[in-house]
Amino acid sequence: MSAEENRLAMQRIERAFNTGDVSIVDEVVHEDHVDHTAHPGDEANREGLKQQIATMRNAFPDARFEITKMVAEGDWVAYEWRMQGTQRGELFGHPASGKTLRHHGAGFVTFRDGKMVQHRSGDNLRGMLNELGHSPEYRDLVGRLTPQP
Repeated sequence: MSAEENRLAMQRIERAFNTGDVSIVDEVVHEDHVDHTAHPGDEANREGLKQQIATMRNAFPDARFEITKMVAEGDWVAYEWRMQGTQRGELFGHPASGKTLRHHGAGFVTFRDGKMVQHRSGDNLRGMLNELGHSPEYRDLVGRLTPQP
């Protein structure tokens, strides 16, 4: 897959987050996918990405995700993203706050056989929960936020 095709695959993932259409994940994410920074409670694989999309769409039904910067070279893509939405549903065990959130982060993706096979990202989940007015107690969340080798 060319760098341009990898960029297009990332735009398809952006579409999945914006529409909730998790069938896109099967089209562009490898069956051996590993997410080294999966969200709390989500599996660190392709199914986990589907869970993450569903979690975010349920928590923020009006969410708008946007990839703001992207660099693709060979089999990897680096990107920055942002989202905005109002929390209308549960998020990581916290009830809906009704607050509008602006959140951002960055990620790195590796492709193999034309599909996304590895993902690492960084965003401030603690800050996100604080902005929504939720307690900074993270139960077992802290261990899940530590990057895995």
